[in-house]
Amino acid sequence: MTRRPASRRPRKLEDPARDHAQRAPKGPSTRDRLKSAHVSGRSVRFGRDEVIGIMRRLVDGDARVRMGMPPYGDLTLGDVESAVASVYGWKGDGPRARIAPGRTVDAFLVARERVIEVARGGGTLAFATGRPASLLSVYRGLATVADDAGGTVLEHAESGLIGPGGHRIWWIDRVAVLTDHESLLGDQGTDAADELLFTLPRPDLMVADRSFAAVSLARGIEVVAFADLDALVLAVAAWRGLAARVVPIDERRPPSAYAPLLELLREPPEVALDLGLAALPIVEGPDSREAEPEAS
Repeated sequence: MTRRPASRRPRKLEDPARDHAQRAPKGPSTRDRLKSAHVSGRSVRFGRDEVIGIMRRLVDGDARVRMGMPPYGDLTLGDVESAVASVYGWKGDGPRARIAPGRTVDAFLVARERVIEVARGGGTLAFATGRPASLLSVYRGLATVADDAGGTVLEHAESGLIGPGGHRIWWIDRVAVLTDHESLLGDQGTDAADELLFTLPRPDLMVADRSFAAVSLARGIEVVAFADLDALVLAVAAWRGLAARVVPIDERRPPSAYAPLLELLREPPEVALDLGLAALPIVEGPDSREAEPEAS
């Protein structure tokens, strides 16, 4: 039996379904969606000069930008600039401050995997936000991940009184938030963070932002911290080797803007790897020689 030359064989029938799947346009990536929603990318609130001013105040030890962290006596402006470049992916160029979308995605996956790791090890976790109007849904999602992985999520009904205004901490779906009994309040200094740590047993991992994260770090608690461009003290802490994993993010966007991050919570780790988004440490400290990509 002789084989027919390839040039004379009948043409294979194409599979329309497969052909359509191959040609179907891909939707925007997670990074692009975060950039479009202004969760990362060019900041809608912070200009370059404003962030440089925060850097200088941090070097000077200004308590308002330390958020409960002790001052760094040997901190230089160059150190802060290096921390910002490492965590946020921005080196101070251009009139607007920026957060590299890839840094947000990668750091969020690092945060997710650390939450799962602590939970699977039988650890205790606490969740708190000083930006409940924006980030409450993100923390609720991470708390659910921790609970599903077997961790103990610490919570309480309410804290004691905080300050002369009679504020308290309430827990909403296992996330601590500050309230005046009528509405949820934003970060208002370190008193709420102090009260939170007084009310709860000491957690193995605190997932928080602003003073909740900074005060926890100052007390030696490991932290997953969400940090906007005015929370540079958290980036410096991670850059200098403290037990902090920082997710750079705009903290004041509408809740729907963070939907791409919530979708990542539902993706198995192997999907993240397929996307080239492996959960690897991204903060490079003073000894790092790796070049930093520019924010976009």
